Amino acid sequence: MRAWGWPSSRPRGGPRARRRSDRCDEVAWTAQAEGARAAAQPSARPLRYPAQVRSVRRWYARARALWRLARREHSSPREIGWSVAVGVFCACTPFIGAHMWMALALATLLRLSRLWAFLGSRASLGVLFYLIAFAEIELGHKLRHGVWAVLPWREVLRHGGELFGDWLIGSVIVGGAAAGAAGLLAYGVAARRSRARLNRRRPDEPRPPTSGSPPSARPEPTP
Repeated sequence: MRAWGWPSSRPRGGPRARRRSDRCDEVAWTAQAEGARAAAQPSARPLRYPAQVRSVRRWYARARALWRLARREHSSPREIGWSVAVGVFCACTPFIGAHMWMALALATLLRLSRLWAFLGSRASLGVLFYLIAFAEIELGHKLRHGVWAVLPWREVLRHGGELFGDWLIGSVIVGGAAAGAAGLLAYGVAARRSRARLNRRRPDEPRPPTSGSPPSARPEPTP
């Protein structure tokens, strides 16, 4: 018996009307469940990006793969030190415009890291190149003629062709010293980072292989 003034929840009209109402409720609940299931599942069709966006994403993925490959190429501390030394030595030579290509070629022939050789070849940029060239010309002129060259440091490129022999001799000495210092510094930093990376690993993890050596086996548990 229902309270006075409240509408009845049962549909009026007899059994046929009640069956029709039950079928409507069933259809509504089924549609609601299908919608919730479709919202929970991921879409079967992937998003389609424009052609320009897909091209940029493809080139970005290739660039990242090349960067990872370059970082892993001959990446032991000794090889990194030699690679930086080769690049810095090439940066001190009087062959303007060919420093990068010389470093890459030497790193390829000596089986060193071309990435670190390229970074080392960028050591003489801007005003630093004028100072290095001035020191090399003055040192070479002193060794050849016994006196210092009367040359302002800002005009080394203007008179570099006239004093190319002095420049070439001085580049061997100055470039060798700069390459040795940069190589030792790069080796020390790389060795320190390598030791810190090994100390952060768990004892049961195998150590990463060095260049040209197979990975070490996992240690057997002690009884």
